[in-house]
Amino acid sequence: DFGARAQNLEKVAREELEPILGDERVAEFRGRGAMIAIELVDDNNQPNADLTAKVAKTCREQGVLILTCGLDGNVIRLLPPLVINESTLRDGLQVLAEAIRAN
Repeated sequence: DFGARAQNLEKVAREELEPILGDERVAEFRGRGAMIAIELVDDNNQPNADLTAKVAKTCREQGVLILTCGLDGNVIRLLPPLVINESTLRDGLQVLAEAIRAN
């Protein structure tokens, strides 16, 4: 049941990333199922590609690869495989959340 699995991954992602949603640099958290995007902005609510690149670098240094995308390079796209186990997903999302907080 791929649809249910994708919805479960979304639920886990929303649980793990909820603490960063109050960060003013997180303009939007969007998506459905396993495909989720986090849009990062600066203090003027403008796309922040520099922050996005720093977050990606910090994650990479911790062994977590994330995709950056968007017309302005300020979006982090999550699309974990449907076969990922929950503990691995939670671990990676925690690394991502900490990278956003740290940068």
